[in-house]
Amino acid sequence: MNAVLKRLRACIYVFKGVTGMSNLSRGVMLEGISCAGKTSTMYALKRFFATDTELERNVIMLGEHYTQVLNSIQGEYKNHEHAQHTEMLFRRVEMIEQLHGWACSLGDFRRTSRGLFTVFERGLINHTSHYEDYDSPQTRELARRFAQLGIEAILLIISDELFEKRIRQRDGQMNASHGDAYYREQAEKAKKHQDHMLRAAQKTDMPCRIICTDAMDWDEYARMIAYNQ
Repeated sequence: MNAVLKRLRACIYVFKGVTGMSNLSRGVMLEGISCAGKTSTMYALKRFFATDTELERNVIMLGEHYTQVLNSIQGEYKNHEHAQHTEMLFRRVEMIEQLHGWACSLGDFRRTSRGLFTVFERGLINHTSHYEDYDSPQTRELARRFAQLGIEAILLIISDELFEKRIRQRDGQMNASHGDAYYREQAEKAKKHQDHMLRAAQKTDMPCRIICTDAMDWDEYARMIAYNQ
């Protein structure tokens, strides 16, 4: 993992470019392990779009419960079956396609007034990391359709030496505390999970950027995303 991070010292690395159907639609899937900063970045994006009149007025933000593999179902945590989660993602892309089609049908437009920006907390990288179906026809179709809408994956990552600190911070926010051995074990699990997500991002045919969140500068990450920097 350290070798991978050394290649990412600039903090942003583009795997594949984004090609949308038009500049009416764009967006991101915020991906990463549980303490990488997806929710914090999402809140920062909300603030940007609420205050900058030069950005799209129409914003859809769906938290992880609408897209993730592991969900709380009737009070019990369960992984969705592969076919069920695949169908979930198809429904999400169809929703955006319908809105985009409606906007295009109205004729001439200004991006600020009719453009659509979509944020999914977790998405296709979460899916392929779990099911490892990188080359399936369904995955390729999902990747193609999300990319046509100008939606890219943003994989948020953490340097190896900061995993334990970040997990402790997360637990502190939840008023939870554990022994040192617990945090060492959780840090090792988080590293393996992040490595797996990095491989999934490389193998999935989906536009993807990596942002290292070591500095926890959520406003800066949101600014880079909102302004395509």
